[in-house]
Amino acid sequence: MEAWVEAREPESGLTILQVLSWLNYGGVESYAIRLSRALRERGHRVLVASSGGCLVPELEASGIEHLQVDFTGGRMVSGLVALRRLLEREHVDIVNAHNWRAGMVSYLACRRAGVPYVLTIHGTRRPLNRYGVFYWSKRVVVVSEASRRNLIEGFNLPAERVVRSVIGVDCDRFRPSPGDAAVQAELGLQEGAPRVVHVSRFSHGKAPVARALIEAMEDLDRRAPGVELVVVGRGPEEATVAQAAEEMNRRLGRRAVFAPGGRADIPRLLSLATVVVGTATAALEAMACGKPVVAAGKGGYLGVVEEENLERAEETCFGDHEEMEAVTAERLASDVGALLSDPERVARGGEFGRRAAESRFGAARLADEIESIYGQALCDRAAVREVVVFHLNQIGDLVFALPALKALREAFPEARITSVLRSHLAGLVANSGFVDDIVHRPPGGPWSAASLGLRLRRLQPDLAVAFSQSATMTLCAWLSGAGHRVGYVDSDLCRLLNHRVQVRGVPAPVKVLRLVRSLGLEPEKLDYVGLVRLSPEDEERGAKLLGESELAGQGPLIALAPGESADRPYKSWSTEGFIGVASALVREHDARLVTVGGERDRSLGDEIIAGLGGPARNLAGETTPSQLAAVLRRCDLLIGIDSGPMHVAAAMGRPVVGLFGPTNPHRTGPQGEGHEVIFHEQSCWPCMTPTCEDRPCMSSITVEEVLAAVRRILSRTRAARGQPIEGRSDA
Repeated sequence: MEAWVEAREPESGLTILQVLSWLNYGGVESYAIRLSRALRERGHRVLVASSGGCLVPELEASGIEHLQVDFTGGRMVSGLVALRRLLEREHVDIVNAHNWRAGMVSYLACRRAGVPYVLTIHGTRRPLNRYGVFYWSKRVVVVSEASRRNLIEGFNLPAERVVRSVIGVDCDRFRPSPGDAAVQAELGLQEGAPRVVHVSRFSHGKAPVARALIEAMEDLDRRAPGVELVVVGRGPEEATVAQAAEEMNRRLGRRAVFAPGGRADIPRLLSLATVVVGTATAALEAMACGKPVVAAGKGGYLGVVEEENLERAEETCFGDHEEMEAVTAERLASDVGALLSDPERVARGGEFGRRAAESRFGAARLADEIESIYGQALCDRAAVREVVVFHLNQIGDLVFALPALKALREAFPEARITSVLRSHLAGLVANSGFVDDIVHRPPGGPWSAASLGLRLRRLQPDLAVAFSQSATMTLCAWLSGAGHRVGYVDSDLCRLLNHRVQVRGVPAPVKVLRLVRSLGLEPEKLDYVGLVRLSPEDEERGAKLLGESELAGQGPLIALAPGESADRPYKSWSTEGFIGVASALVREHDARLVTVGGERDRSLGDEIIAGLGGPARNLAGETTPSQLAAVLRRCDLLIGIDSGPMHVAAAMGRPVVGLFGPTNPHRTGPQGEGHEVIFHEQSCWPCMTPTCEDRPCMSSITVEEVLAAVRRILSRTRAARGQPIEGRSDA
């Protein structure tokens, strides 16, 4: 038996990995951190993988874990291996790579791991680059219309594949505030001086903006005497920018240009600005801070951002993603100077920028749009018309899957859903309303799987969901021809699945929910209570079985489920224990007893009720699972080990006394309210030896413990109802 492994996952939502080359100052890095924060607030577990950088502390201060994966320079292969291992270790549901190098490594790792993958492009590239690009995702995210056109026209990507999203801005972190006196003093700025702030990454494409702005300072000094310029950023051109700043200071005869390098306290710096010159993320952050913005980027010059050109600014990422008029010192001096000389226009521009940031570019909108894109990448709901679901063979496993079936039905209301399961289990889902058809899984090996798979192929399924981890069912999913085949990474023949959920060693209830969540679905109902719906024929059979039994009397009707499945005998309690409980129930409560289970449990049931001085009936082997549900619905409670009947009773809303030993009651215990679980954790638990003969975990459970649990349930039931317990008249 495999040791229990705790899957580190959120209460709901996905485990999302953002992958970047590094976490240094820059728009891409700021975007990834902003997106991670917004997704985390939605309840997702978000991780960021990169080679590190100066923004790691900022990321971790937000409660987001950074994972060191270096694939820069010549470390591509080792980084790929590390990322592949990370996907499995952290149970990642989807990967979002940012830009080209991260995209290549993520694509290869995700393809091997079977994890869905999204690529976000933060700029434009020359069409020649397409010959080296093989790692597009099903949905490619862009942050501007210009970038979208670049991919469609220059790289021949289908228009429906390229999805635009806002850059987004955190309007809580970036907001209007008084000038930060501490930063002003630190930099040596003059109080009350008109001030221009420029924040950028000083790359070869963007550094010319900083140099042009520095060159404009002589003109600006004439228009607004005493003006100061603060240029903030890092990058390969940082030294040339600093040199230009020093040269301008010499020409002006005073310290007017400040180049403090890269900084993380951008909101504090923006608070000191009268006007901000920037592009992309920096422009939006300035607008959120209530500062007028002059947009200028590596694409060219846009000018003062106002109502009239806001659409154009958004379309071009504020001058960053489309070629336009060149950025010149003259243009900057003209527009910045006009703002500095008009305080009312500065105020109007700041108010406009804040309104636009809140209404059009907020982080909540970014999270909405990216969540939707992730959902399309995980499973394009609009394209799903036929779904095939492969179930496990045990009663309890099928019952655990009912919330997932319900979620599939709600997500695909117009699709046809077919369940593939063993014939004796069909009644548990036939009347649920969650499936349209049931295909009985035949016994046998690969040949029967091939026959079943080809039969399912005629349905032309779009989506195959494999709750079963068997090689037979995985092969069937592949043979069905479903374009999207989702299952578990520890499934046999898992390579035949193209979406593998990265969860190992976790019991069925958690795994089932993880699987449907990995499709971008959030089950509305998380337990199985009330989801087993019975046919009139099953109800009639259940009533008849109890009605024909010699169960006269007014005591509670109690079911005993002593039998374990054939492949899990280590979960059983002693026959003597059940006999002792049965005798005491008749003696103390005038109880009426039924034993339930499969045909193999019949002799055990006979042994337990033999010689009882009260009404009892052995129904083991006389019911289908759905007829068993009809019987248990009429009982007051069930006493049993970790088995299918225990979960059927709980699903029918009946209280359970569950006897647990080698299995984990926190994971596979009865769902719903009002249950009593008896569990004595041993030093050898979690159980690694299912062939253990002593089994102290089960032998330590006493008859008196079980009877005390029964008394508590009956006491609560009588107190809650204040009337005869429902179901006795049915007997």
